[in-house]
Amino acid sequence: MSEPYSSAVEVASELQAPLAVGFDFDHTLGIDNKLERTVGVELLERLAMEGGCGFDPDEAGSAMDAALAAFRGGPISLEEALRGEFERVACRGADFDAAIAQFRDIVCQRAPAFVEALPGARELVEALDELGIPHAILTNGWSPLQEEKARLVGFDGTVFVSDVLGAWKPAAAAYDVLVDHFGVSRERVWYVGDDPVADAAGARAAGLTSAWFDWERRLYAPHLVPPHLRIHELGELTALLQGRSSRAPKARL
Repeated sequence: MSEPYSSAVEVASELQAPLAVGFDFDHTLGIDNKLERTVGVELLERLAMEGGCGFDPDEAGSAMDAALAAFRGGPISLEEALRGEFERVACRGADFDAAIAQFRDIVCQRAPAFVEALPGARELVEALDELGIPHAILTNGWSPLQEEKARLVGFDGTVFVSDVLGAWKPAAAAYDVLVDHFGVSRERVWYVGDDPVADAAGARAAGLTSAWFDWERRLYAPHLVPPHLRIHELGELTALLQGRSSRAPKARL
């Protein structure tokens, strides 16, 4: 069971000002409106038509959900995860290997029609530029999709992607890459993300200052280490950074 939001978040009366800021991407700076799932379902539908067998969109959607979950849970490549599900649901004898080989290219090509910035994302990045605070993205997922999604929301900084790093959040090794990139002490790197496990608790456990972007009003499990700060809108963080004095403000409840 999960506790109410307020009891899961530590009220930090003192926070050191950030010397650098790291971001998650998906559901933090932008959303892709189920881009990968949509492309996968369409490929399965095409295979069904070519093979002359029935197509069940619900089954295809479930297959894509399972494949993406397997990939994100690792260790397994995207192609291996897709192959496992395509073999299960595609027509017998269908050339699913060819479809899988096309998957990454099709997803990247169609990204502009699916990806959109979350409210306040562009303004927050612009504020960091104006303040001279270095920033980068550390995101789970695959390359080059994550870099393309960042570009589409106007982020032109460094993007670290888990499948290239060989480390997935919440593993400390993933956050180590971010800290090494900035070259500052861990606690002076603020990390902003929406996922309680991979982002909020993961960053805190890795020694960073953790800012949980709770825009979806998610429950925070009581067994997780709490973040230092919780925000509901990116504009709150923008205002906090622009208005910082020598004494950090209290976290919002």
